[in-house]
Amino acid sequence: MSNPVLGAGIYLGKKDLKAERIWLESDFRVKLIKYGIDKAGSINKLGRELGYRSRVHPGWSIRQILLGKQAFPYTRLARLADYLGWSMDEILKYQAKRDKVTFESTRRALQEHGLWYYIPR
Repeated sequence: MSNPVLGAGIYLGKKDLKAERIWLESDFRVKLIKYGIDKAGSINKLGRELGYRSRVHPGWSIRQILLGKQAFPYTRLARLADYLGWSMDEILKYQAKRDKVTFESTRRALQEHGLWYYIPR
């Protein structure tokens, strides 16, 4: 017999992290982050603008997102949209499934947008 409490969408203190993580198509994700880096001045400054607070490397999570290794947390994506003056509706048009974000598509997007130095060796 299933548990009616757990089946009711109550998370008992745990967040539904999958719903809060947004994967974007590689080309758009790279372009979006590039605009953010250009506006902020560096990947570390962009990380600080989005609320990452590491003293050593606040841009580390941005780099991981740029490379397609992790998804955007919804709140950070909303901050980036606000920072760039874009609407979330426009950005969410480029939402993708995790399996569509590949190393090859990311590598191609990084090269196209002049961010080849972020391609892992």
